[in-house]
Amino acid sequence: MLRASFPRLVGIATGFAICLALGLALVLALALAPVPASAAELLGVVVLHDKNSSPDKQIHETVRLLRNVGFLVIAPEMPWSRKRGFDATYQQALVEIGLAVGELLSKGATRVAIVGHGLGANAALGYAATRANVFALIALAPSHDPERHRDVFLADLRKAREMVVSGRGAERSAFLDVNQGKDYDLSTTAEIYLSYSDPDGPTVMPRTVAAIRPAVPLLWVVGNKDPLSRLGSSYAFAKAPAHPASSYEEVRADHLGVPAESARLAAEWLKGLVEKPAGR
Repeated sequence: MLRASFPRLVGIATGFAICLALGLALVLALALAPVPASAAELLGVVVLHDKNSSPDKQIHETVRLLRNVGFLVIAPEMPWSRKRGFDATYQQALVEIGLAVGELLSKGATRVAIVGHGLGANAALGYAATRANVFALIALAPSHDPERHRDVFLADLRKAREMVVSGRGAERSAFLDVNQGKDYDLSTTAEIYLSYSDPDGPTVMPRTVAAIRPAVPLLWVVGNKDPLSRLGSSYAFAKAPAHPASSYEEVRADHLGVPAESARLAAEWLKGLVEKPAGR
């Protein structure tokens, strides 16, 4: 009797497993289903890559998922890309972000979010701290904070300042920089170097985070294998104005892997904001 019914029990169990798998797939599909135009109008998203990277590298999966949700997405190549090699100041980079925002608005976006990885996240914070047209902000493994490397940069900062004072600010030279905890020589001008590496300048994240408008929700994502995660939420995230939709999250990834590992999280978070307007 038991032997006769065993195949039937196996069949029932298999069918249940298949139904469960299909159910989970449906839940995920619904979570990232395109947002109706009436609910979101049209959200534009500027996605900024990390230092010495490019739009087609680590942020590629983030861009893909955001587009699949139905957002209008632009991923510009920034001055700190491997190709451009720090060819513009931090302040000029913020202007470039503004041009990307303007392009999204010209294409019909009614609100714009900024997403950044590494130095791109730093610039996203800097843009949101100095502009009033940001709907939401996502910082993925935010990095590059000269305040924490003040002693490391000291000699090169002195060199860059002396060059500027002597009228050689636009002259290229080799300066010390840090990327993912490793020192390397950066070839750029003294003016550009100071704009990124001055410990009292605009790239100090705790200060820029504190200047973000209270109406802007912030998603801050770190990787548990990224040394920067040891700084915790108190280093910068906690200094942002309180917002009910803001969140500090940790994912299983190193610095470079954070964008791909958190792409779904970022898409779902933004989708939730446009379906339920921020602040409500």
